[in-house]
Amino acid sequence: MDHKADVVILGAGAAGLAAAERLMSQGLRVIVLEARDRVGGRVATLRDTVADVPLELGAEFVHGRPAGLLRRIHRAGLTVSPCNDTHALLWRGKLGDGDDAFAFQEPLMSAQGPDRPMAAWVAEQARIHRWPPVVCAMARSYVRGFYAADPGVASTLAISRMERTADAAGGTTPSRVLEGYDRVPHAMAEELFAKPDTLFLNAVAEEVRWRPGSVLVQARTRQGTPLGTFQGKHAVVTLPVGVLQAKPPAPGAVRFVPRVREQERAWNRLAMGSLVKVLLRFRTAFWREQEDTSRFGFFHAPASAFSTWWTLSPHRRTRHLVGWSGGPTAALLSRSSEKVVLGRALQGLSLLFHLPVRELHARLEAWRVQDWQAEPYTRGGYAVIPSGAMDAVETLARPVGRTLFFAGEATHVGGDEGTVHGALETGRRAADELLARRSKA
Repeated sequence: MDHKADVVILGAGAAGLAAAERLMSQGLRVIVLEARDRVGGRVATLRDTVADVPLELGAEFVHGRPAGLLRRIHRAGLTVSPCNDTHALLWRGKLGDGDDAFAFQEPLMSAQGPDRPMAAWVAEQARIHRWPPVVCAMARSYVRGFYAADPGVASTLAISRMERTADAAGGTTPSRVLEGYDRVPHAMAEELFAKPDTLFLNAVAEEVRWRPGSVLVQARTRQGTPLGTFQGKHAVVTLPVGVLQAKPPAPGAVRFVPRVREQERAWNRLAMGSLVKVLLRFRTAFWREQEDTSRFGFFHAPASAFSTWWTLSPHRRTRHLVGWSGGPTAALLSRSSEKVVLGRALQGLSLLFHLPVRELHARLEAWRVQDWQAEPYTRGGYAVIPSGAMDAVETLARPVGRTLFFAGEATHVGGDEGTVHGALETGRRAADELLARRSKA
């Protein structure tokens, strides 16, 4: 069966939904293809029926005060509330206030060229500022964790730009959508849900055959059943870097005919950051019961497999802790069984809270391990810009004639890569580029 529209959009994550929202507002007929059985992409929420709280498998926080995202949150009637942003740090066996260990952040915002990997920049700055080992360890852990990147690869200038952008938008102080982050993409998709033959879930794009002013997309279900051809004059491609880099016949891989060589070179110069999360529910919130840990919302352990933990603040009386592993450590965890990953998580918590692993196992009620590398339609957490590759982001974001338009967090050229609000902005940007070229046709 053939389906026709003005624009075919690949992906119903934040960028794809933002593009659809904008194009439909201008009267264009769109078709959105999404491989999963839901919208939202890397925004994925579970609901704990025992504790009655949303659990975020992917994107979790609203960082700063991003106007476009907050506007959508409020339009949907949702509540965004700040988290407990106090940080504890485990260093040489002792847990204490972690604020001083973030002394690297201000110099990082003013980093100058030439570009080099973050590990080299940290070593250089440690000599200049005579940083103690704890600051160097926290800086490297920050790159692995917050940016899901390898410090030996990640671009200092790219991370510096992202730090400045975050600071200008209200900083990185996190807030949480209390009803669950997935309510935001669901609200954005309401019009798509209401129009038959507009949003196709369980629709895996396999081939994009194009020429100027014409696009034919072949898609199948995840079970392998052909869905026919989806035709449009344009396409907006919002697939993650990890998926763009995949080669057929790998699940989720897309073939462009003819090849888009400039964009292909660009996405192959980028990397997909590795990310593993664990969500644990205990019988009691023991961290609130201990005097030395009760006031903290975040716990850092740079030497542990899960280098950062947090509570579900501002939700009250929850019994959950969330563990985060990013970068090379997460890549190694991805090769392990769920049992091993859970064991590594509890080993880290044992050091943080001075409780035996055996006792933590006894206190544990429920758990979920989320390995984003194992998700075939994502293949990682979010984009990483290697040293010397900042220009690849701009190249990937460049339209191909008046026909193919690229969006997604990896195409944000202003420093909001890796964020939901950045992805939203790129969807709007790609839609506006498409509209501008249509008007000149």
